[in-house]
Amino acid sequence: MARPISARTKAAKASENRPDPAPPDQGPGGAGTAAPAAARRPRETTPDLFDSPLRGKLRGQRGIMAYPFFHLGKTAPSRELLRYDDGQVRIEVAPGPAGMATIYDKDLILYIASLMAERMRRGELRPDDARPDREFTFTAHDFFRVAGRDTAGKAYDRLLQMLQRLQGTQVRTNIEMGGEGTDGVFSWIDAVNTRYRRNARAEKELVSVSVTLCAWLYRGILSDTRLLTFAEGYFDLAPLERRLYEIAKAEDVDEAGWSIGIEDLHARVGTRGLLRHFGQFLTELERSQRLLEFEIGLHRPPAETQRRGRPGYEGTVVTLRARPAGARPPALPAPPARAGDPAEGDTPGKS
Repeated sequence: MARPISARTKAAKASENRPDPAPPDQGPGGAGTAAPAAARRPRETTPDLFDSPLRGKLRGQRGIMAYPFFHLGKTAPSRELLRYDDGQVRIEVAPGPAGMATIYDKDLILYIASLMAERMRRGELRPDDARPDREFTFTAHDFFRVAGRDTAGKAYDRLLQMLQRLQGTQVRTNIEMGGEGTDGVFSWIDAVNTRYRRNARAEKELVSVSVTLCAWLYRGILSDTRLLTFAEGYFDLAPLERRLYEIAKAEDVDEAGWSIGIEDLHARVGTRGLLRHFGQFLTELERSQRLLEFEIGLHRPPAETQRRGRPGYEGTVVTLRARPAGARPPALPAPPARAGDPAEGDTPGKS
């Protein structure tokens, strides 16, 4: 991976290429002893060769935050398609051999976007680069740290499965990034390379992961002058909460508020659940007001539609407002089961 070489790395390389110094004058009888050579740090642990650790904030590109690109369940579907079409924006996502990338797999895309933002801040990536460097190398441990994931058990196997889904998922959209679009299909990542070593028990231990980001998303991040910063508690949100939070951020929702019809919001979120289930979820979220950074309100039409004794949600307008600075959501106990999450067919949690 072509990376700007720091002064420290240049010095190290110069030292490696320099001929060994002559042994000290041994004097009569050859009693002198040569000084031991300094131990060199293994190449794979040299910090300059890694984009991690991530030291800045978690950041995202508004295009993939505003619209549904990922399956909201925990289990990756292997056959169904994800489609969105509002008359202007069109999206079609198809699963690969390992299934469709999920909202939890998206964590890795956000992590890579954040690494890219750090390189942009340091001036290592520029829009006018003749040969854009879309490869990012990081340690799995740093990704787990940022995403708040457990490193025990089969964490590394799950990471490899995540990479397979991201590389295999096929995306087609008319959304343009950096002034360019594509009429073909692409995957979130073009290439993956993992490096490992053998421990004392001859078991594989992951050393590093190298990922080549797709050109479409790379252009979008590079050209976005206002990458969105995520709240620290984002990874603790359930799937539907994540999507509402992302949409509110992408729409630059402020204290004046932003409103949308529940039917349109249902489509933008990308849930497979019924509108009634989605409405129940929003009603409970309005009661608890636990959504990070934002408050939510529902405004139903005067004559609600009654369906089997339950109030309908057709025609409801949903309003999101930025929570005033310093204000915190009320400390209400969460209900035993969140309405809306079961509609995705999976139990909320981290893979």
